[in-house]
Amino acid sequence: MDPQPQKPDFLQGDDWFDADISGDFLDFDKPYRPPRYTMEREGVPFADVGEIHIISGKPGNGKTGLMAQLIAATLGGQFGNTIARKVGHKVNGSDDFHELPTRILYVDTEQGEDDTIGFKNRVISMSGVSKEDAKEHLKILRLRDTELAQDRWRKILKSIWQVQPTDIFLDGMLDIVEDYNDQKECQPIIRKCMMMATHYDTSLWAVLHENPMVDKLVGTLGSITQRKVSEIFTVIKVKQADLKPNEQRPDLPDIYFRVKQNKARGKDVSDWLFQYVTNAGGWGQPVEIEENGATVTNIAESKEIQMMKDADTLFKGYNWTTSGARWTDLDRYVRSKGISGSKFSDLLSLACEKGILYRDDKKKYHYHGLKDIPMPKDSTGDLPFPPSDNNEKDF
Repeated sequence: MDPQPQKPDFLQGDDWFDADISGDFLDFDKPYRPPRYTMEREGVPFADVGEIHIISGKPGNGKTGLMAQLIAATLGGQFGNTIARKVGHKVNGSDDFHELPTRILYVDTEQGEDDTIGFKNRVISMSGVSKEDAKEHLKILRLRDTELAQDRWRKILKSIWQVQPTDIFLDGMLDIVEDYNDQKECQPIIRKCMMMATHYDTSLWAVLHENPMVDKLVGTLGSITQRKVSEIFTVIKVKQADLKPNEQRPDLPDIYFRVKQNKARGKDVSDWLFQYVTNAGGWGQPVEIEENGATVTNIAESKEIQMMKDADTLFKGYNWTTSGARWTDLDRYVRSKGISGSKFSDLLSLACEKGILYRDDKKKYHYHGLKDIPMPKDSTGDLPFPPSDNNEKDF
């Protein structure tokens, strides 16, 4: 091997000579490992493990609504045409890959507590899983009341270390920096996000706003992020009343949202549409729709309907009297049917929520029955439920 060359004089001030690069050269014998994608639409995979994925859009254009769809798909296996893919994850930092149970960390930096609870309820309803299953696989970190950006970032890092999530959803990225135009602050944050996604072997989704007047991610933070991330999905709110007559679509709702993939390292994902509807629980939630306006059949919705039918059949079989039934009576009855306590709790909560049972002032339950199956309704206004109290009014 040739002798080491002399250090060039013009690089003397960069303090580089003692840098340790022993572990940074590529191992030529290491086999290639294809990307592991966590999502799929119409056969096209996206959202690879170890990378950052951005949800962008103007204020109030449905970014959080898109994030809710992705979390619901991850939690329940599918939402609309978005399918969650099972992938292997590194175990204890080794090169051994195992299929780990889904562990989702959702970080909310903007909404008040009641709005976060509403978001959680929508996601559970959309995913079709029980509250107990969601509690096990979905952790929600609220940081609205944390004043400083550096403290929010520290708490995010601690929560990731503690939860060890397979999927991270950060809503939103602007709140982890004090000045989104400060390159010295923003660049290290993005690099650490990339390193974190690699180290924890996770898929990292983050909301990042667009500038109000141009279709670019906001500030220096947005410029740096756009160059580093794997893909960017933009949500566009469409009000038909604002369109020219020849552009209006009578087959689509008055207000709907279009999701467009603006950057992709792999294959392109086709656009998709969604609208907000009032679901059976009384709150608004996003529902995917086809280009012709038809509602996409959702496995979460069918799961919920089946659970409603199961609850109705179960409680209808109890020997009801006009005086009603105590909780212990129903618990004893359900256990006689071979149903576990946790399952009984889910069915009882669902039955009360959907009006199958009601509870009187003496805390006794009465059977009302499942009279009909609530169906999605077309949206006729901006949103069919009260807006959040956060400044952006973004759902």
